[in-house]
This record gives sequence, C-alpha cells and structure tokens, in this order.
Amino acid sequence: MECLADLFSLQPGEAYLNGASRSPQLKAAADAARAALRWREENSGMPIEAFFGPVEQLRRSFSKLINGEDPDRVALIPAASYGIATAAKNLPLRRGQHIIVVQDQFPSNYYAWHRLCADAGATLRTIARPDGSGTWSERVLEAIDENTAAVAIAQLHWSDGTVFDLEAIRERTDAFGAWLIVDGTQSIGAYPFDVQRIRPDALIAGGYKWLLGPYGCGYAYYGPRMDDGIPLEENWINRAGSHDFTRLADYQHAYRPLAARYSVGEHSNFIAVPMQQAGLDLLNRYGPSALQAYTRNLWDSIGGELGELDIELSGDRAHHLIGLRLPSSVNMASLKQELERRDVSVSYRGDLVRVSPSWYNRPEEMHRLAEALRAAGGRS
Repeated sequence: MECLADLFSLQPGEAYLNGASRSPQLKAAADAARAALRWREENSGMPIEAFFGPVEQLRRSFSKLINGEDPDRVALIPAASYGIATAAKNLPLRRGQHIIVVQDQFPSNYYAWHRLCADAGATLRTIARPDGSGTWSERVLEAIDENTAAVAIAQLHWSDGTVFDLEAIRERTDAFGAWLIVDGTQSIGAYPFDVQRIRPDALIAGGYKWLLGPYGCGYAYYGPRMDDGIPLEENWINRAGSHDFTRLADYQHAYRPLAARYSVGEHSNFIAVPMQQAGLDLLNRYGPSALQAYTRNLWDSIGGELGELDIELSGDRAHHLIGLRLPSSVNMASLKQELERRDVSVSYRGDLVRVSPSWYNRPEEMHRLAEALRAAGGRS
C-alpha cells in the first residue's frame, strides 16, 4: 500500500506519529465541511430528508466497517463516554456481582462502571498487567465467573497497544451470561473488528482518532441485549414516526428500532456528518488490514535500530499503536528534547512513549524517531 500523506493536512517536515491522540485533518473531510457551510449559506432552512438521509448513510458506512449486518444497530454519539454511559444505564447489576476492567484503562471506560458498582453494591475488579508468564487476556479470562455481570474492556490498550483476545473473552462471558462492552476508540478503523465474530453487547468508538472524523463525534454498536433499552436522553428524532414533522406533537412513546433510540439529540449535524462520511469512505476503501500491513512495514524499517537500543516490540501489540518502554540508558527528559528538535510528535503515557503511526507516515520519519532514541541514550 502506498503512503497516503497527500490526503492529510500536515506541516512541512513534521513527523506526526501521534494518530492515537487525534487524526491530522483529512483534506476530504475539510472539503466536505466547506461544502456544507456553502450549502447552509445558500439555504435558509433544511429539508426534512436532510435530517435523515445523510445519517442513514453514515450508519451504513460504519456498519460496513465493522462487518455489521444491520445499520439499525448503530447509534451516533458525541463521545465514547456517552456510549459507555448508555450501556451502563441498561446493564443489569446486582449486589455481590462484579464488573471487570483492566489496569490503567482509559477513564471514559472506567468512571461509569465505578459509579454503577458503587450504586449497586457491586465490585469493580481491575485486572493487572502480567509481570511474568501468561498474557493479559489469560488473566481476564481467569477472573470471569458466575458473579461477573460484565467485562468492559478495549480491543487494545490505549497506552501500550496490547491486543486483547476478545473472541476468547466473549466465549467465556457467554458461559456465565455476562455482557461484553468493548471500547474501540483506539482500534476501530485501524485494526480489524468483526461484530459477527466478537458479538459484543456494545461496541463504542470515539470518531476523531482512527475514524478520521471531527472532534465531538462517535459511534456505538449495540447488540440484541440493548434492543429494548432506555436511552440517556428523550429526544424527538429517536421516536417512531419522527420523519413526519406535522405530527411531532402527537407524542409517540415508541422509539425508533434497535440502536436508533440511543443516538444523541441533534445528531443530524449538517457540518459534522459530511466530515464523518468522508473519513468512513476512505476507511472502507482501504480497510484496517491494509493499515496494519503498512504500519508493520514502518516498524520493520527501524527494527534493527531499536534492537541495538535494547527496545523490543512484543508480538501481542497492534502495529498502529505501540507503547515503547525505554531501557535505563535512555533518559525520558532528553528524549523529549531530541524528539522536539527533530519535529517528531508522539505521546507520553506514564513511563511509556506511545508511538502511533498511520498511512500518512514514511520510513524516514520512523528513522528520525530512532535517531532521537539513540541520541537520548548517549549514542551517536
């Protein structure tokens, strides 16, 4: 696969290895926003179909990306925390049960469960990283039992890129009737996900990172356990018959089918939706597997240099997001200075250096990362 840097707005000389923080601006999305603004300037009102048609197309596109069979299982949300809170509102939880999360999980997939457990008299169980033999997924599997109400986990860890075995976790939760809630913010669009294989009860993804959308958007897929649930808010557009504007005051207590009831109010955003559509169009054109292959080649281009610095890339990581644990010879403060001097952008998560390349990066930029690591370690 070729480099797609020309499709993004990047500064000259910039080595942006920080897609896990947010995507650089997709040019097609910016063009879509400008076109939407021009249309708005030329049209005082919005036709009724404009509230629904673009949204339906967007839901179809996201469903296609995750190999979904029914776009009605997709809701449009403003943030991952909104989608998680919706799942938490509908999860049955009794005193004495527990919900499983993992160590250093992203806060949006932690706080809602902490609150829910506190209110219900349940326990929030945190599964630590393994420090010896065995995998993190194996530890999660061992913790699931007859008292597990749900496992709330990411497809891959947001700070180091560890990939969790969701198929095995799904099988284990099925054995005890527990829910599986997946935060896909750092994976959907960049790493393959198949809802027909994983069968999550909820899959949540913020849209401004690997889904190439604007800030303030996201997607939620809800499985059959959520079909008759209660949304976070009671808005007009999620009610049955909302297409008929002449009867909106004939209050309808039935919701639209399946996950449509869970979409945030005013989700027919005439600027954001075209921008989101542009991102999903690109992702469905190339696919997450292609991105994994491309970023694997980027890491391979500096594999020898990292080996000389005693930095190992373990096999259970995704290629688009890797948290580098520095050897004692590399000083973190010096590394930050060396990266800044070379105009290399990464993130720092605890004692990890999170590097998240994408299809806009080139091997030369990875070599600049390796040069900075070598310089910070006192090697020429």
